[in-house]
Amino acid sequence: MKKNLFALFLILLSTVAFSQEYKAKIGKSACECFKKVKAENPDPKTLETKLGFCIINAAEPYAKQLKNDYNLDILRDDSSETGNLIAALILKECPDLFMEMMENEKKDDTSEKSSERSVSGTVTRIEKDGFVAFHIVGEDGNLTKLYWVTPVQSGLDLPKVYPTLLHQKVTARYYRNEIFDAGLNAYRNLNIISALKKD
Repeated sequence: MKKNLFALFLILLSTVAFSQEYKAKIGKSACECFKKVKAENPDPKTLETKLGFCIINAAEPYAKQLKNDYNLDILRDDSSETGNLIAALILKECPDLFMEMMENEKKDDTSEKSSERSVSGTVTRIEKDGFVAFHIVGEDGNLTKLYWVTPVQSGLDLPKVYPTLLHQKVTARYYRNEIFDAGLNAYRNLNIISALKKD
């Protein structure tokens, strides 16, 4: 009986050790890839893409274990759970590099936000084709088309009241971003609305 318990203990111990070992390997592999990518000094968009590939390439050999242990399919699941798990593994293996990357991402977000523009005017048209698009004619007579793609800061319950904004005066903040247009099979720049208030 003691031999059976001891054998069971050894099996459990080796399973736990293997479980910890593969997670450490994912973290180490991703960190090594991050260092190589960082050394190339790519532009921010290329950096983001390459870091994504680093994570996938590091985790892919252990896809079965990740599926069994966490019920995550790394090639199909783009949830925050997957990102959080892999980030935790990377943070454990190379905290300094990880924190530096996160700091750079915050700087990129800040610079993107600082490039926000604003427009005040009348909503002359509201399109509802895929994304909602507001056509706003500013006080200077220029037309600005703003796409509602992400959550919008507003004191209004926008999903409920946006149709009532037609012919209303509003002030909106927006930024330009590239979005993939399947119809054109290419990226195009769009004005993405970030905040809206009724004047």
